[in-house]
Amino acid sequence: MSEPSSAGPPGRDAAARVGARVAALRELGEHIAERVPSRLRKGLRRALSVGFFVVIALVLYRQLSGTDWSEVLRSVPRSPWFYVIFLVRYLNVPITDALSYSAVWATNLFRHFGVFLMKRMINSSFSGGSGDVYFLLWTVRTLRVTYWQAFSAGKDVTLLSAAAANAVAVVVLGAYLAFGDLSLVQAVSPAVLGLVIGVTLATAVLSLLVVRFRGKVLGIGTGVMWRILGYHGARSVAKILLLGLQWTVGLPGSRFSDWIGLLIVDMLVARTPLVPAREFLFLSLALSLAGTIDAPEVQVTAMFLTDTALMQVGSVASLIAGIVWKSEPDPLPKAPENGGPK
Repeated sequence: MSEPSSAGPPGRDAAARVGARVAALRELGEHIAERVPSRLRKGLRRALSVGFFVVIALVLYRQLSGTDWSEVLRSVPRSPWFYVIFLVRYLNVPITDALSYSAVWATNLFRHFGVFLMKRMINSSFSGGSGDVYFLLWTVRTLRVTYWQAFSAGKDVTLLSAAAANAVAVVVLGAYLAFGDLSLVQAVSPAVLGLVIGVTLATAVLSLLVVRFRGKVLGIGTGVMWRILGYHGARSVAKILLLGLQWTVGLPGSRFSDWIGLLIVDMLVARTPLVPAREFLFLSLALSLAGTIDAPEVQVTAMFLTDTALMQVGSVASLIAGIVWKSEPDPLPKAPENGGPK
């Protein structure tokens, strides 16, 4: 197995140029800031920070205001396991991220768990990737690493997360196409079913190339790579199992096998890039297909509404945690060599 070369992955020169420009802009900003009284600078920083959280809160409020709370409260699932499994499912992503970045930086980042909750919330409430930008900036500010090091770490984890998810998707889709009932997926959009399968296979091949040529693409060692692949593979499998179990206990009388089609739909929605508020997109699809489940439609509808409402409540809780869970500067104990994390 090959280890990362000392020359670093391709694109590093371009990243260095971008970093130089960022540094120049930062130096210009510091020069301008020196002319501003310190009290005013602190006030502006607080105002920008508060404004950032206010914008997020307004987006969450708008999403919450569209929820039919009276319908949710009338028919909420009664099983406490529905809510326990939801909590585990919600924390699945930030826990996996904390494990992954702890492996990359060779330090325990669970003491900064609030930032991983914020990252999950921003990705969920805005668009995929926006939370990663927030986390990159947090990494530079808190861990005192360069922009290149932060970008390299984020790039590696993102590529490996996609690789693990693609592998799980190929296995699940293959089993579903071979043995499952395709009527549910075909009901969503028969014309794009083949395209979705093609895209899934293509991305899986690209992910294999990332692993095969890791020394030229990734900035981490082989051992760390396999750990991250394991973390995200387990996350992808756990997501499917937890969601199926949550729906099964949430609708008494239903079986896990009844939900296989909708689990496939959820997996496809989760893999759709640049989609804001994926939970609401899935809800609209799920409600249109609720009649295919052998259960009263009002109960199925209420369960999905409850799950979506819980997701937004979780986003609000994550926002509060991000505000309260302050991250003071916490430089890495040892600077990574060769410009990238080890």
